[in-house]
Amino acid sequence: MWQMLSPTALLLLVSAGTRAEDHPKAKVTLDPQWNRVLKDDEVVLRCQGSYSSEDHFTQWFHNGTVIENQSSSYSIAAARVEDSGVYQCKTALSPLSDPVQLEVHTGPTIPPDSPLFPSWIQVTFCLVMGLLFAVDTGLYVSVQRDLRNSMRDQKNVKVTWSRGS
Repeated sequence: MWQMLSPTALLLLVSAGTRAEDHPKAKVTLDPQWNRVLKDDEVVLRCQGSYSSEDHFTQWFHNGTVIENQSSSYSIAAARVEDSGVYQCKTALSPLSDPVQLEVHTGPTIPPDSPLFPSWIQVTFCLVMGLLFAVDTGLYVSVQRDLRNSMRDQKNVKVTWSRGS
């Protein structure tokens, strides 16, 4: 029976049985790729999913609420703290994406446990290393000076060797 149907009819039968569950989930990507940004930074969210040939519809969600944007990308020109939250998208053929968290911070705060924030141990270590470097350099210069002086004093001295009996 399948041999009697034209290729166009077969294509219509196959596409009629296609559902959103048959397609992979949509995926939200961030540009820049990190999920923590500073206030007034530009952020672009992109929805990657399956589209039908007639319908390029994309639906965006922010904290579960629909956003009035039907494009495959959602741009935030100057991020605000209110833009923080969970973003999701879905396309005409792809089910709802996994949530992506975006955090907008008001300033470049460095947490105390950050490796960029020097602890008292790191400061002490740097001070001790600087002191050791200064002492070592002083000793080196002193020994060089003493060696030059002793070599100058030894230039005119003749050394003789004798074999003892």
